[in-house]
Amino acid sequence: MCNTNKHRNRTDCCDCCSVSCRTTTSSSGRVMENDKQVSAVKLQTRWSRPGVCGLDNAGNSCYLNVVLQCLCSTVPLVEHLLNQDTRRELAKSKCRFAEVFVRLLEEMWLGRSSCCAPLEVRSVLFSILPQFNNYSQQDAQELLLFLLNALHDDLKKMRSSVRQEHNRNCATDFTIVSHLFEGQLNYMTLCMQCDHQAHSKQTFTVLSLPLPTDIIKCSIQDCLSLFFEQTILTGGEQMLCSVCGQRRETAVVTSLDKPPEILLLHLKRFGCKGKNQVKLRTNVVFSTKLDLTPFLSSSAQNSSCSSYHLYAVVNHIGHLNMGHYTALCHNAPAQVWHCFDDSIVKEVRDSVVQSPNAYMLLYSCKPFQKPKIHGL
Repeated sequence: MCNTNKHRNRTDCCDCCSVSCRTTTSSSGRVMENDKQVSAVKLQTRWSRPGVCGLDNAGNSCYLNVVLQCLCSTVPLVEHLLNQDTRRELAKSKCRFAEVFVRLLEEMWLGRSSCCAPLEVRSVLFSILPQFNNYSQQDAQELLLFLLNALHDDLKKMRSSVRQEHNRNCATDFTIVSHLFEGQLNYMTLCMQCDHQAHSKQTFTVLSLPLPTDIIKCSIQDCLSLFFEQTILTGGEQMLCSVCGQRRETAVVTSLDKPPEILLLHLKRFGCKGKNQVKLRTNVVFSTKLDLTPFLSSSAQNSSCSSYHLYAVVNHIGHLNMGHYTALCHNAPAQVWHCFDDSIVKEVRDSVVQSPNAYMLLYSCKPFQKPKIHGL
């Protein structure tokens, strides 16, 4: 279960607050006046922080909150969904999940509160995904995939409605979700007997990276190298060679054929050691910039998406069955990082972003700027 405290609020531990609530005068009138000034400053501070909004914990829902914070910080997704035309089409198409998600984004970006409760999103999402409808700790990475799929399906439904209404010839499978988050891997298989080569493609949304074993510290490049390293299929894993007509030992070379606009990296910290499930505590060192050039296929060498910029980190603290999720997200309008611990939010230095508890890393091909949102 998650380590939560329903009585916490932002001002309990947020050391980035610019005012102090303490007073030293004995005059009750002076105290009331100071309190009003403090409240006014706090209210003004909330207004000046679009996209910075804590989320209440509804009972072990920290895994949902960090996923929502990361998506709230994905500027091109927010821009598209808060576009007035998109909102009108969603309302006509009756896309229930997309509608409530957009309402939450609007509250987080244009609302006047420093914290809100994502109860509507939780209710609709869990009606679609009943496996998450409990108070147990869940995997944030799994939920992110399911959530993106649900959003993609609703947006496909909307595009289909638009096509029928206006007789437009547009691909209904293409949405802002697939545009931003989908990449493509290339698998080259080589028969070790006759050197016959074959190629296949696979679309992905998240790259789940293995961690080096038996070491305390490694780099994100080490994890990527492990993912993309050549493997040899032997024994029962041998592949059928179309030239030999028999199963042969096969070399498999993986490369990145189409880098996505938004790169989601999942560090595989949870695994098995013998019969026991364990959490790997390897400290993975990463930077705010990531170069994928060594892992690109020959056809993708000139891709515009080879260098990435970090904009969100999901941390997991604790054990396999008892832990807590927090998120670190870069706010595009203010160009600063914030730590989101459910309803508690505080501004942090860039140096705090690096953490041995990192579980997911979100990178963008282009650095985000202030989103173009009506009313912002």
